[in-house]
Parts: sequence; C-alpha cells; structure tokens
Amino acid sequence: MAPLFPRLLPFALLLSGGVLLAGCSGSDLNRAFGLERDSPDEYTVTTRAPLSMPPTQELAVPHSDASRPQDESPRLQALETLSPNVALQGADGTPSAGQAALVNEADAASQSSDKGELGQAGQGFINQLMFWNGGGAGGEVDGDAENRRLRQNAALGNSPTQGATPTVKSKAPSK
Repeated sequence: MAPLFPRLLPFALLLSGGVLLAGCSGSDLNRAFGLERDSPDEYTVTTRAPLSMPPTQELAVPHSDASRPQDESPRLQALETLSPNVALQGADGTPSAGQAALVNEADAASQSSDKGELGQAGQGFINQLMFWNGGGAGGEVDGDAENRRLRQNAALGNSPTQGATPTVKSKAPSK
C-alpha cells in the first residue's frame, strides 16, 4: 500500500486554494482580475479654470457659496462646442476685441503685396520647377525616341545605359 500523503496532496492544494479565494468578495475579485471596470461618469466630469496669482498678497477667506467668475457654466461650454461662433462673440453679440483685431490684421494683409512670391506672377509653379535656369538641366525625355533606343540596344545586345537619352527641346519660359 502506498502512503496516504502523496495521494491527498493535490486535493489539499485545491481545497486550500478554494478557501483562499472564498475570502475575496465577488466585486473585488472581478476588479482585481480586470473583469469589471471602474470608470468615471462622463456626464459628471467638468473642467476647472487654471489657478492664477491674486493681485495682492493678502488672501481673502474662501466662502463655500462664492461663485467662481472664471469658470464657465456647463451650458455655455456645451453651446460653444456646438456653435463655435458663440465663443468668438462678446456677451452683447458684437465681435470680441480679439476677433476684431484678427479681422483687421487679415484685411491689412490682403491689401499688401505678396513679398513671399516664388517667381513672376502668372507663371505656374510646376513650370518654375521644371524649367529653372541653371546648368543645362530641365529638359524633358522624348518617350518614343527613348523606347526606340532601348529596343535597339536590346536587339544588338548592348547595355540599356549605352547611348545618350533623347530629350525634347522646350521653349524657354517667358519672362
């Protein structure tokens, strides 16, 4: 007959594990294993305005019922989110000082000449890139002549890089 202890060891371990887990409540165990999430309610979360330094070093005693004028009401925040034009206007419906300054700057910028222009007015940007005046570069490859050259090189057993690449002579851009 075999000793009794080795046969009862797995049963004893299983029983002790069950007793240990029985000490945990259901919600704590679920939260510990990540089966239950504890997330905040998105409708009750609000943001607060950042803190700022007071004008004097003497601080007033805080009152629990005092309003915070720098905080916007949740209703006004929602309205500004749905209609951004509300945030740009003052309380009386007129444009705010910042908006008026922005419009004035944009108007002044639209009246001034463009000093950041890349080339002559009316000349296309692509043409400026392709036909820049430098070296002998800027020619376009003649596709038909290039295909003929490559076929001829292949028929003669020559390297595809042998010979000059045919180009199209383009007219110089007007200045």
